[in-house]
Amino acid sequence: MKLTTRFSTLMFTIALMCLAACEMSIPPFLPTDRPDNGEVPVVDTEAPDTTGWNIPAEAITVAEAREICAGLASGEKTTTKYYVMGYVKKLHSKHADGVANYGNAQFYMEDVKGANSSDDFMAYQVYGVNNQKITNVDAVLVGDFVIIYGPLTNYNGTYETTGQGSAHIWKSTNPLLNDGGTTQEPEDPIDPSEFVIPDEAKDWNIPAEAITVSQAREICAALESGATTGTKYYVMGYVKKLHNKHADGVANYGNAQFYMEDVKGANSQNDFMAYQVYGLNGEKITDPNVVAVGDFVIVYGELTNYMGTYETVGQGRAYIWKTTNPLMVEAKPEPVEVTLLNEDLNANFGSMNTVNVVGEQVWENPMIKAGKGQKKAPYIQMDGKNTANEDWVLTPELDLTGMSEATLTFESKFTAEVSAEHQKQYTVLVSSTGDVTKAEDWTELSILPYDATTFTPVTVAVPEAMIGKKCYIAWKYTCQETSHAWQLRTVTVKAMTKVE
Repeated sequence: MKLTTRFSTLMFTIALMCLAACEMSIPPFLPTDRPDNGEVPVVDTEAPDTTGWNIPAEAITVAEAREICAGLASGEKTTTKYYVMGYVKKLHSKHADGVANYGNAQFYMEDVKGANSSDDFMAYQVYGVNNQKITNVDAVLVGDFVIIYGPLTNYNGTYETTGQGSAHIWKSTNPLLNDGGTTQEPEDPIDPSEFVIPDEAKDWNIPAEAITVSQAREICAALESGATTGTKYYVMGYVKKLHNKHADGVANYGNAQFYMEDVKGANSQNDFMAYQVYGLNGEKITDPNVVAVGDFVIVYGELTNYMGTYETVGQGRAYIWKTTNPLMVEAKPEPVEVTLLNEDLNANFGSMNTVNVVGEQVWENPMIKAGKGQKKAPYIQMDGKNTANEDWVLTPELDLTGMSEATLTFESKFTAEVSAEHQKQYTVLVSSTGDVTKAEDWTELSILPYDATTFTPVTVAVPEAMIGKKCYIAWKYTCQETSHAWQLRTVTVKAMTKVE
């Protein structure tokens, strides 16, 4: 037994010498536990080849991960994500099913390769390198040296990562894992000072509250899995790569899917996903090439932590605010017809107003025969009874700001044809003030169909001088000794929105 102990000590010393040459020392993996048969295990003391891994200084061992989990209440999980390194001790019974159905792996880790330690740690439902789903069940094998990254939890006494892809394999010595994912080399977190806005974007008037990819990731990291920010953010960065469903998303739904990073061409693992985003002004995208690797973009929308993936909330709830891609051209809006007034004048005046200046008679809905009884007429009428009168009926204030043109349509009739000498007793006018006491404020719109003894439609353009302003339209009735009743109905004002 002494010989065995001395041999183990010698091998451990050799291992330490090998580790000293690495970029970071792998913690000493000593046979501190015994297998079930009670014998001291034969331990592989050869250090794993981690050349080029750039293992973070804060990476912890299985033993340290267990210690952190032991300090948690049952069901509690850490808000901090940890790099946990160790050897694959054994695969979980549901490992193969997890890979086949969900793209995640399940296995136990230990500090000493082959020790079969009871003091293990479970990598629960973890994704592969760069948080990509795993497609090959053999991409995780017993004896692999792995580093996983994610939050930890105490699940009823089992120390493990939180599940559903919230953690992933950061690095592995298994070549199949890298073959099934990406060849990107992980990096240290981006230094925010490295973020540079390109010259093409310096005249964009970027909001002061816009954030970088690093800042967006920090916000998402503080969210529970599945939670959203509620607040919308401007997230700026460079297109790192397109999602494999980008083209399909554009073709079928008009949205883009891509990853963003702070430094152009850095190929950083610390990326952010623009998930199912629409184009400029929230318009659907029709060409997949309007998003290309290297573009500088600003996306706008709510953020979420989707099982460890930091991204925008999907289904077009976020969109590209600005981009340097020349193919994404802001669509010129089409003019829209807007109805500003629509009154049928059936038995009431609706929003129309009346002003009596002279005389006892006024604009009204007269009573008409209705079978054996009477009812209010489906029109308004002014009848001066051949006496001195001046009466107005006016529209409410019509807002033509932001409009390029407007038209007035109504139906008019007289109880008898109006002679030329009396036509000035019936006029249609427009004013920006609506003050009936100031004749100089009013402009006549058109000549009425003075010969109309049945309801006749009239359509007239609102003068250009009124476009872009607020105005009133009025029907003015005046008479002295001779008059005919004037009847009106179905008054409509429509306008077209102005397109810059």
